Amino acid sequence: MTNSKILSVSEVNKYVKTLLESNSLLRNLAIQGELSNVRRASSGHLYFSLKDAGSKIDCVMFKNAAVGLSFLPKEGQKVTIRGSFGVYLPYGQYQITVRSMEPQGVGDLFQAYLVLKDKLEKQGYFDPDHKQKLPGIISRVGLVTSPTGAAIKDVISVIKRRNPLIDMVIYPSPVQGDEAAPAIIKGIRYFNQVQSVDVIIIGRGGGAIEDLWAFNDERLAKVIYDSQLPIISAVGHEIDYTIADFVADLRAPTPSGAAELVAEETLGMIEAVMLQKKRLIQLIETKILKKRAELEQMRRSLKRFRPRERLDDKRIQLDAIQDRMMLAMKNQIKNERLQLKNVQTRITAMDPAKVQKKGYVRVTDAAGLLVDSITGLKIDQLVTLHFVDGEVAANIQSIKEN
Repeated sequence: MTNSKILSVSEVNKYVKTLLESNSLLRNLAIQGELSNVRRASSGHLYFSLKDAGSKIDCVMFKNAAVGLSFLPKEGQKVTIRGSFGVYLPYGQYQITVRSMEPQGVGDLFQAYLVLKDKLEKQGYFDPDHKQKLPGIISRVGLVTSPTGAAIKDVISVIKRRNPLIDMVIYPSPVQGDEAAPAIIKGIRYFNQVQSVDVIIIGRGGGAIEDLWAFNDERLAKVIYDSQLPIISAVGHEIDYTIADFVADLRAPTPSGAAELVAEETLGMIEAVMLQKKRLIQLIETKILKKRAELEQMRRSLKRFRPRERLDDKRIQLDAIQDRMMLAMKNQIKNERLQLKNVQTRITAMDPAKVQKKGYVRVTDAAGLLVDSITGLKIDQLVTLHFVDGEVAANIQSIKEN
């Protein structure tokens, strides 16, 4: 046991702050790097990171210094900053307090993004004529994203709230780092070749350009372009644009925005059916009123002429016309109601809960993926049985083919 003094966390941070800020070199730094995570607070202070290929450091430029800038700092821009090294005591986090900033050109990552964007645009990857429209009825959506991120939670919440009839299948994939682009590519191919869905959503939450870099991959752009299923790209925030956004069939400003687009397509179909029903009823009522008016006009004409022998004939003709008209109207109303009922029945049949109430269960593996065949199942493998009123964990004891 040593007899060294036990310090508090605040005392340690203050001691480190004193050591660092007393260094003459660190009081007057000049650093060149690339801007990342640029954010201007409502107070007027400018927060950002300065990075190179191997590291990055947090920086703050207070309002009194930021108002003197002759340019607008942007993501990926190369700059030279001058300032002093400091420590933010509440978090024990060191940062550069910037006094001045000068632009040096476009950062390496952003330059690579612009070069690839120009190349793919010339090759026709962004051609509007190639883009697919979303189907009118969407019953199943494929999601390629991180299963633990905030983006997937937003998408699931929005779709369940707006249209609970839509089924969602998640292909788990990293959305950042070297493994992200290959994993997203596998997810798109999976839904195109194996899992039947109506539309694919790829995306993640916002971040710096390096965080979103997986969606600027040329290989991913080609797979999106070649997809037989329509793809919605929902990467980052509304101000973030990636190569995937330009190639995809539709770009949503946020993941939750993509969910609203998908749910709105199906809701629009239901609303269109109801509107058509209302128009048909109005049309039938208008025709009935018109025919009644015509009948009344004919009765008045007959009354003016008064020939008894012709009057009897006209009465018979009028009765026949009225019978045929009412029969035709009833048949038309019956047919239209039957069509509407068939549409409503198909929509109701999409409800997975109703299917499960008949005794069916839905089986998923440990990754949450739907199991629709014994292929790939193993003895002692854990699966989950989804009943209409709950879930049951099960262990595979035997496998027998039909």
